[in-house]
Amino acid sequence: MDKKIIINADDLGLSPGVNQAILKAHTEGFLSHASLMANTEYFDDAVEEIIPKCSNLKVGVHVNLTCAKALFPNNILAENGLLKNDFVKLLFKRKTKKVLDSLEYEIELQILKIKNKGIEISHVDGHEHVHIIPSINKIVRKLAKKYSIPRIREINESFLTSFKYNLKTATFANIIKLMILRFLSIFNANTNEIQFYSILNTCEINADNLFDYLENSTDETVEIMLHPSIIELDKNIKNLEPRFIEFLNSDFRTQEFQLCFNKNFEKYV
Repeated sequence: MDKKIIINADDLGLSPGVNQAILKAHTEGFLSHASLMANTEYFDDAVEEIIPKCSNLKVGVHVNLTCAKALFPNNILAENGLLKNDFVKLLFKRKTKKVLDSLEYEIELQILKIKNKGIEISHVDGHEHVHIIPSINKIVRKLAKKYSIPRIREINESFLTSFKYNLKTATFANIIKLMILRFLSIFNANTNEIQFYSILNTCEINADNLFDYLENSTDETVEIMLHPSIIELDKNIKNLEPRFIEFLNSDFRTQEFQLCFNKNFEKYV
């Protein structure tokens, strides 16, 4: 069986280091897809300097509700025009009509900002997986249908398979994250056509676990989520919350960047 893989880089548009890493990982490595943030400071750089040089890169919408500026001017989820949420806050936020309207208008404006740049959108996913929250997932699916976006990322990895190949390097936080995301996914209209890899090693994907899984699993099509960056280019980033700055400076960003060039990917379609 020829296993098909989608090697997707999240966070395109977040920083210079992320943008340059995605350019290099696609043009010189095996990166096939990237998810673009429409409301971040380096969106224009991504659209004008990165994507035009990546002729075969499939670009999706990385729905961002947790940081950077709100595109919807009256977004009640924003503070002084800035989104400062997290997954838990959005999950437990009472979904009044005003909240749901803000969510829908914000997500639609992010889709349109990318679409209006002439970019063919291949998929939708969410920064910090916010699109898995059922109320938000329903909106994402509605808008994906409206704008003929063919794929929505699904967090559907099985516990047994993920534990078998990734538990040895999993953090406790990622174990809890997998449990929460898999539970919430029960309430979403998933197709399970593409298998997701791997919440247990989120932002810490390593070659040993990944290729052991690819060699031995029976999944036909797999999406591998990576967060590559050239961290030296992001040392002066200061306009994000501390947790995102720490994230940009993590050595695991370099590990996942280097993974994009691994020759073992040549075995897969």
